[in-house]
Amino acid sequence: MDIHLEEPINDVYVYADRNHLIRILNNILKNSIQAIPENRRGTIHIQLKSTNENAIIAVKDNGSGIPEYMRDKVFTPNFTTKSSGTGLGLAISSTMMQSFNGRIYFDSKENVGTTFYLEIPLMRLDDNRDKTNRVFLD
Repeated sequence: MDIHLEEPINDVYVYADRNHLIRILNNILKNSIQAIPENRRGTIHIQLKSTNENAIIAVKDNGSGIPEYMRDKVFTPNFTTKSSGTGLGLAISSTMMQSFNGRIYFDSKENVGTTFYLEIPLMRLDDNRDKTNRVFLD
């Protein structure tokens, strides 16, 4: 498996719970790895970028993709396409993202892959940059 990481030169600061963000990323990466068919060399591309308002983390895989008829259920509790697991990972991830005013969404093409996006509002004021409680996205 090939894993690529792309990040900006400048630091990106957001208001987010560090543990929640790690849990969300772990869940998305685990799902990406599991979505890649055994007969395909896996590729995961992780990109961090920022706009004027948000930090955006994109996790793109070359897995089997999400079928059209399943896409509206992906963030529903207890929904899973796997033989094991509870189907709670993405539902919990969505709730956690909302807790820091962010959002999670995806694009998918069957037999090509899926890209999950995490959008998190950027920290605005220099006065609020308490170094002991900061989450670094680098």
